[in-house]
Amino acid sequence: MNKKKNELAIHDEKQIDEAALFERVSAIIENRKFRAQTAANSEATLMFWEVGQYVNSVVLDAKRAAYGKQIVATLSPQS
Repeated sequence: MNKKKNELAIHDEKQIDEAALFERVSAIIENRKFRAQTAANSEATLMFWEVGQYVNSVVLDAKRAAYGKQIVATLSPQS
């Protein structure tokens, strides 16, 4: 019993800076949200690349599409 009273006394004496606590928790949440967004964007990019590769191999038989040649020919004089 004495030990519990002592722990309560120590807990009551501990001062919590609520503003600092809020700032730190907010920073942790924002950091993790940013990392999750970055990971999601990376996966979406890889997904589109993989779909493009698959379509290229199945539909185009790994050959350049005719419109691609036209785009390159149109843009190359501009560079």
